[in-house]
Amino acid sequence: MEPFVVSARKYRPATFDTVVGQEAVTETLKNAIRSKHLASAFLFTGPRGVGKTTCARILARTINCENLGDDLVACGQCAPCKTFEEGHSLNIFELDAASNNSVEDIRNLILQVTIAPQVGTKKVYIIDEVHMLSSAAFNAFLKTLEEPPSYAIFILATTEKHKILPTILSRCQVFDFRRIMISDISRHLASIAEKEGIEAEPQALHVIAQKADGGLRDALSIFDQLVSFSGNKLTYADVVKNLNVLDHEHYFSLTDSIMRGDIPAVLVEYNAILQQGFDGHLFVSGLGRHFRDLLVSQDPSTLPLLEVGEDLTARYGEQAQKVDRELLVKGLERLAQCDSQYKASKEPRLLVELMLIQLCRINQVGQQAVGGGATSPEKKSPDVTLAQQPAPREPIQPVHAPAASTPNRPVSGTAPLATTGPVSTVNDYVPKRRFAGQVSIKETASVSTVGEATPAALSDEEGHGPASSKDVNAALLLKVWRDYALLQKKNGRDSLHATLMAKEPTVSGPGQISFTIVNTVQENYLREEKPELLGHLRRQLGDPGLDLVVTKLEAVVKPRYTALDKFKLMAEKNPALLQLRGELDLDLG
Repeated sequence: MEPFVVSARKYRPATFDTVVGQEAVTETLKNAIRSKHLASAFLFTGPRGVGKTTCARILARTINCENLGDDLVACGQCAPCKTFEEGHSLNIFELDAASNNSVEDIRNLILQVTIAPQVGTKKVYIIDEVHMLSSAAFNAFLKTLEEPPSYAIFILATTEKHKILPTILSRCQVFDFRRIMISDISRHLASIAEKEGIEAEPQALHVIAQKADGGLRDALSIFDQLVSFSGNKLTYADVVKNLNVLDHEHYFSLTDSIMRGDIPAVLVEYNAILQQGFDGHLFVSGLGRHFRDLLVSQDPSTLPLLEVGEDLTARYGEQAQKVDRELLVKGLERLAQCDSQYKASKEPRLLVELMLIQLCRINQVGQQAVGGGATSPEKKSPDVTLAQQPAPREPIQPVHAPAASTPNRPVSGTAPLATTGPVSTVNDYVPKRRFAGQVSIKETASVSTVGEATPAALSDEEGHGPASSKDVNAALLLKVWRDYALLQKKNGRDSLHATLMAKEPTVSGPGQISFTIVNTVQENYLREEKPELLGHLRRQLGDPGLDLVVTKLEAVVKPRYTALDKFKLMAEKNPALLQLRGELDLDLG
């Protein structure tokens, strides 16, 4: 029985043409060999498993071959080629800098460089993981790297280019290896499966390529592992089961439920995913990728960005035509927020479930916005804008003042409104035209109410709907109010933010909120902002008839005390001051 050799070694590329996904690098090296313009030092950098060391070995073998043809493929028959294949080449040296990173190791290397090649014309030194060299070792290596003998070539390989000293980088030709495309990895795996006599489903190989994250060595290791599990037939179900990858069917089903706004179905589907042992964070990132793939599938110009198997491309195109683009864009924003908050959350499941509910509500709001006024106010979502809610216009009945009340200064064409206490109503939002029955304005010396007429007048003037009898959640009100204030601060409206945060709003009755201000400046800010603020509160609290009463506290002017007044107050507490004043003949005027 032949010993088993892992695919990463068995199918390691031996020529430049067999290197997968690095055409730019291999073509540059081949042209340099043809024109005999080889540099004395190269630096190969890039992620793990993308072919850095492989290309270094191919380059070393090619330039040492004695019978190199026009195709730049080593002959495999000459002495340098045979010794290389047997693993004891006298012209090619490999040094692992992770375990040989001291100054002494570099000095031994420098001594070897001084010896001319006994076979062939070039001596190649491949230093892997070169970033692990110490600073002293790098400094000891600088002179030799800059001015090596004519027969010496250095090839440095690293995954962490930023750790290399700039003085080393400036002495090397730097080649950046990119991550290998999923399609390239899939094709390479398919060719290996065919050579090994393994029947592999294309979608299964595509999932392996996605899991490898651009590294061909990782993909081959996963391929060997799955073949050991499933034998000569590699199916998509086996790959999903062993790699802990969530099946695409879950994402397609969830998206359909989100488009319908079916919150129970979405939560049940997510619970089933958790029951299978999948991590919630993995689900969030997977759903985000699914939304992204749907978004790029909606436009033919972005279709090449879709990185899925051919059998899934049609399904993505079909669902992409049904889903609204606004849902995908806002959904990606919600998913990104959930992804960033997941690790810090103490209740990650609740966080994901809330995100799913919000996704369902995005589509519900969009459908109701398209429906306009066809939906009754009782069934309207709180997120629907006020402009879409029909407002009944009822005539305003004049309010007759009781005999004991103080007469008002009526506005022309309006009925007088009496106020029996220290509070009076001042209309904050003044329309361009006046309506019959508009309330009058009255100011007092102590407290005035800014911005609110009677519920009927509010419905008539602003068109926001009838008065509400719905109880207001005080905790939710405070949160919505603060969020709105913080939004104004982000928009650069610091003064409005300070006005809103100066006091806390209170619930003064069913469907009614009270807010207190203390000066005219705050009154002016509230006068301009009130329509937008009230609309925001109505949407977030889910009450189209919500009312906002803003009261202004007039400052109480204290009388100014004269020196004589102060003396009298002090004398009441200490009568001896009167005697002292008489003896000293003090004048307090």
